[in-house]
Amino acid sequence: MIEFLMKKVLLIGLSVLLLGIFFMMLRTGKETGIDLRLKRGGSFIEGVKILQKKDGVTAWTLTASTADFLEGDEKAELKDIALVLPNNNVILYADSGIYNLSQQSFTTHSIVRADGEDFRITANTLDYETVSGKVKTDGRVKVESKGFQVEGTGMEADSEQKVSIFKDVKATFNKVNK
Repeated sequence: MIEFLMKKVLLIGLSVLLLGIFFMMLRTGKETGIDLRLKRGGSFIEGVKILQKKDGVTAWTLTASTADFLEGDEKAELKDIALVLPNNNVILYADSGIYNLSQQSFTTHSIVRADGEDFRITANTLDYETVSGKVKTDGRVKVESKGFQVEGTGMEADSEQKVSIFKDVKATFNKVNK
C-alpha cells in the first residue's frame, strides 16, 4: 500500500514538474518577440527579420511587423516593411508586399520609398529580385536628389545603381550653390 502511494506521489510530482517546464518554455518563447498564431488557415508571425548573406557578408536585411504565409508557405504577405541594402546604402520602405521564398523575390503593390545617401526614389509598385539585385516597376516613379528630379513611367535598376526610366520622362535640374 505504501509503495502504491509513493508511486502515485512520484507520478503526480513528475507531472507537475513537466507541466512547469512546459509553461516556462512557452513564457521564454514569448520573450523572443516572435508570436506564432493561426490566421486564415496559415501561419502568422510578428516581428519578422530575414537576412540574406553572400560569402559571409549581409547582402540585405528585410524586416516586417507581420508575415502571413500563403499558398503552401511559399509566399509571405508582409506588413510595415523595411528592406536594407547595405552595399548600396539604400533602405526601401513599403506598407505591404509579398516575399516569395522559392524565387527569392519581393513584390509590392503599394507605394514604395527608397532612401539613399544622396537620393530618394518613390514608386507606385516594385519588383525586387534578391539574387540579382535587379529592381523593376511598370508604374510611376520619381527620383529626387539635391541637384535634380526625374519622373516617369517604368523603371529598371541594377545592383550597381544604374537606373533607367522608360516613358513620359520629365527631368528638372536645379543649380546647386556651393
